Amino acid sequence: MKKLSELNGLRIYSERAKYVGTVMDTLIDDKEGTVLGLVLGFKGGKSLTVPYNTIMAIGDIVLIHTKSGTGTGA
Repeated sequence: MKKLSELNGLRIYSERAKYVGTVMDTLIDDKEGTVLGLVLGFKGGKSLTVPYNTIMAIGDIVLIHTKSGTGTGA
């Protein structure tokens, strides 16, 4: 089990070992108290949210399932 604060900075990879990005923040449903997804930051202030249901494993990295296995098209 990890604390939410420990997720920031973890590298995210697809199931095919393609680097996707780094966790910058965590989205929480404030009514339910559940994690909705992880936010990746990009240059230029853009961000992408990885939905919680695409997360396969969290350890030293975050492993996610993508439609094609090669990108972020969750």
